[in-house]
Amino acid sequence: MNDAGSLLEKAERFRAEVRRIDEGASAEQAARSATQRIQELRSALADLTAQVSLARALARCSGVPLPLGDVHSGLDELRRKASTGLPADQAFNTARKKVRAATEDLAQRAQQTWRTWTASAVDSLPLNRMAGLDRAKQRAVQAALTELNVLRKRSTPSATDVNEFSGKHGTVLDHLAAAADAPEELLALLARFDSRVLTLRDITDSDIALLREHGMDGGIEIRRVQG
Repeated sequence: MNDAGSLLEKAERFRAEVRRIDEGASAEQAARSATQRIQELRSALADLTAQVSLARALARCSGVPLPLGDVHSGLDELRRKASTGLPADQAFNTARKKVRAATEDLAQRAQQTWRTWTASAVDSLPLNRMAGLDRAKQRAVQAALTELNVLRKRSTPSATDVNEFSGKHGTVLDHLAAAADAPEELLALLARFDSRVLTLRDITDSDIALLREHGMDGGIEIRRVQG
């Protein structure tokens, strides 16, 4: 009888040890899963943070309000569930999906604001005033214009791109504002080029000389019409 009792006790202890090991393994697996979900959520939040920085830079530099939207919705429910213990995978996945959705919405609106603002900023530059700059300043403005056009073509800009565009645009404006007033005849000639397509027969040797005198000949293109 004592032997039977001893065997039963050993069996119970063995069963308890197995249960403890199983519970420990389950807890370890849950912890590993939570760690992975946290890393995925942290990555999603990093993307959202970048878009928030972009939106704020755009609003500051362009003067166009850009509401952030409901960027906190993904975390509010997760915080509530985390207050009572480790959230399940589903809670992490739901939070990550909401963060991703908020990121995509903000990115789409920011990209539209970027395209509209940069196009308007470049198109509104009073480039005819370049005629009143010396050759060195003209080259500097042309280089800055090239950089502005490269920047504006970026489909997924960053906050750094926004700040760089704003700074270069401001520099070009300053140069143009400080330019001497160009001769009326030169402004009239440039206005003709802006108003319609001109052929060689439409311009005179005096027109070409005037453009060269003020360093504006490099901004005029001549193309042969095929056919």
